[in-house]
Amino acid sequence: MLVRLDAAELKPETVAAFDRYVKLTEEGFAKNQGFENFLWLDHHPTEKTMVWLQQSVVTPMRTLDHGAEIEVPGGVIQHWMGAAYLENATLEKVRDVVLNYNDYKTFFKNKVMDSKQIKRDGEQFDAFVRFYKKQVSAVVLNVNLTARYTLIDPTRLYIASHSTHIGEAEHPKNKKKLDQERDPEDAAGYLWRLNMYWRIFQADNGVYVELEVLSLAREEGGRLNPSRFLTGFQSFPHDLTQDMIDSLQQLFPHHR
Repeated sequence: MLVRLDAAELKPETVAAFDRYVKLTEEGFAKNQGFENFLWLDHHPTEKTMVWLQQSVVTPMRTLDHGAEIEVPGGVIQHWMGAAYLENATLEKVRDVVLNYNDYKTFFKNKVMDSKQIKRDGEQFDAFVRFYKKQVSAVVLNVNLTARYTLIDPTRLYIASHSTHIGEAEHPKNKKKLDQERDPEDAAGYLWRLNMYWRIFQADNGVYVELEVLSLAREEGGRLNPSRFLTGFQSFPHDLTQDMIDSLQQLFPHHR
């Protein structure tokens, strides 16, 4: 029997709320580029000690608008931050991994099926990443993104990427048809937007890495059966953050 998912319409007010959240979040990043407060870890000494001892940290984040929650009609924003310390790594080597979109399918293979760099223009990159999640109903997402890196000084680097297109594969179990996407009006709304922000800081004979993942998806409930479809995907932003941080630690193993 063919099960048709009800349409998940992305409304202008949903986009506006997400854009507001992103604007305030990125303004906060811009304010925190001083030498002593570049990292979230700089304000959380317990977590920084855990990270230095090779324990990755993944924690939920929240951006407020003058102390108030930002309401997102028809959507759900997830905001996660992961941190790790890569012993004996260098800023340049970590940068080259994070910006090597051709090899994301190798570096982050638990969540990435395919990837490639489409274009580079100086400090800006355009790339394609095909994410997937195994669940009762497999989900494959074709994501185009644009990323820009900023070298703040010889020890600190900031990379921001924003999705420019997210399409749901219509036949996620058929590897030959993954380029065929559902029409937007027929999509389930698993993921509407995906931003990723990297902070890379060389210190203490290694590199501290922080990754913030900011996503927008359809809210749970409604006509879509949340227990079988949408809810099964709700852990993806957290799992992606955790997997990318853990994968970096595997790429740069410690030697203590």
